[in-house]
Amino acid sequence: MKKIILSLMLMFAFTLAASSQEIYKEVKRIMQNEEAIKNDKSKNLEQRKIATFKWDAIYYMIIKSGDQKDFTPYELGRQTSAMIDFVNLYVKRLSEEMKKNQKDIIMSNYKNATIHNSLFHDMDKDLIYGYVENGNFITQFSLDTDWIKALEEVKNNNW
Repeated sequence: MKKIILSLMLMFAFTLAASSQEIYKEVKRIMQNEEAIKNDKSKNLEQRKIATFKWDAIYYMIIKSGDQKDFTPYELGRQTSAMIDFVNLYVKRLSEEMKKNQKDIIMSNYKNATIHNSLFHDMDKDLIYGYVENGNFITQFSLDTDWIKALEEVKNNNW
């Protein structure tokens, strides 16, 4: 009986490790896709800038997650997915709005959602706020964001 339980535990551990590795590979694939877009001169400049932000946000999460014992590949996958959904929803919402003052409100609300939902509580404000006040990018978001919470916030408030 002990051998069966031990065998099942080992099998579960290997399955979990394989799943974690698959998630990490998928995140890296997403990063590569974003890098391809940001370097593709046939794409318009805004698409390339958005891809640059997404790549930077994923890279930041990968680097910071290495410092966190409880940040698993599963969590990295969830955060990456939520970040992509957040940015895509934001871009869609901006494109639907015609009035400049309404666009400014949308931009402000989404920006605030990223600032108020910190994931790693990083004190390097120059790094994490590199996009926040950068008028060259429409993705003026904090890199240190709990994207799941930020996405939930904007969906709940219908911004």
